[in-house]
Amino acid sequence: MSSVRQRLKSAARRLYGFWLRHGRGSGVAISGDNHRVLWNDSCLHRCQVEVSGENNRLEIGAGAILWNVRIQLTGKNLVCLIGARTRLRGGNFVVTDEGSRLEIGEATTMTSPVLVAQGGCGVVLGRDCMVAYGSDIRCSDGHSILDAATGENLNPASDVVIGNHVWIGIHSQILKGVTIEDHAIVAARSVVTRPVPGGTIVAGNPARPVRSGVTWDRRRPAGATSPRSVPALT
Repeated sequence: MSSVRQRLKSAARRLYGFWLRHGRGSGVAISGDNHRVLWNDSCLHRCQVEVSGENNRLEIGAGAILWNVRIQLTGKNLVCLIGARTRLRGGNFVVTDEGSRLEIGEATTMTSPVLVAQGGCGVVLGRDCMVAYGSDIRCSDGHSILDAATGENLNPASDVVIGNHVWIGIHSQILKGVTIEDHAIVAARSVVTRPVPGGTIVAGNPARPVRSGVTWDRRRPAGATSPRSVPALT
């Protein structure tokens, strides 16, 4: 009997997700050829999704909830994977050119970020990350710098890889080629241009280590006026 209830609950959630995407202010525009779009039972509230070009893949995992998010895949052989149980509120998620990739791990939360994957490279975030308001993460400079004599591209794109349980503070910027290891913390308004070791706090412009041997918790610590810890917002 419980199995039947579970199937009915899953079917109801999928139906509710479909209704949100098509009847509650969300817009979905898909053009071009050979795309693969998988919604699972995700819920999109007033989101805008555009997939154009050819052979692109967009998958939003089970239990994910998105509010006022804009997702754009424009190009060829692009991939955008948003993990199960993610919570994304606001922001722009852009994948362009050919072969670029954006991955967001399960149970990650974000508030109004900009994530851009282009130039055939990727932006990859692990599980249970927290990306605060106004952060900017991209694997490309966005435009080419060329050698005036030879035309050689001097600033190619390079992958951004962010590990599990990483906290990126408000208005931070993560530039191309950066790797941030598990449990790291990026302080507010930092500009990260070099690798960040695991369990390390970095701060400043350019960001530099200020403390190691740390981790973090979504709950605020109990204080003199608070009887218990409560969930923190990004």
